[in-house]
Amino acid sequence: MLTAQQVLDTTFTATKFREGYDVEQVDIYLDDVSATLKAYEAGGRPGPGLLTSVEARSVRFSPTKWREGYDVTEVDELIDAIVSTLQSYEAGPAPAPLQGAPHPTAAVSDAVEQHDAPATPPAAAGDGTRPLGIHDLTTRLQYARVRSNGSDRLVVRLPDGSTAHVTDLEAGPDGITLRVAP
Repeated sequence: MLTAQQVLDTTFTATKFREGYDVEQVDIYLDDVSATLKAYEAGGRPGPGLLTSVEARSVRFSPTKWREGYDVTEVDELIDAIVSTLQSYEAGPAPAPLQGAPHPTAAVSDAVEQHDAPATPPAAAGDGTRPLGIHDLTTRLQYARVRSNGSDRLVVRLPDGSTAHVTDLEAGPDGITLRVAP
């Protein structure tokens, strides 16, 4: 079984001029996996916004070829180990994580296997019970961009149910204010 720290300490072979996975997308995913594993390691169950084994398995990363990426085989092998670890936790009482277990990354391959993006964004309440912090917001925006195939358009839902496009933002003493098109 993997620990949250092992996931955070993971390094992959860099690819260039051959297909790999988008570095930023993989790093965001690993942060989310680590947060989920930390919840289990603390003896609890992950709450809203944390990954299940199904979501961990269904992740999809954009392929890279002419820019640096992460080795596809190494990432896929780590995903298999992550899914196995999450399934173990989900199956019953949380087993104690193994400290110092060998890391599952290994062989190099040019084969590309795509995975679907997680259905839920990373750790944040997101249920309207508390305001999002800037870290949670930016992480969720990055995830949303990955799931929307790279769209940069930001739309907010207003209290009356209508939507408006964000046109600007302003930082002030009360936080960050989004300006919307009239």
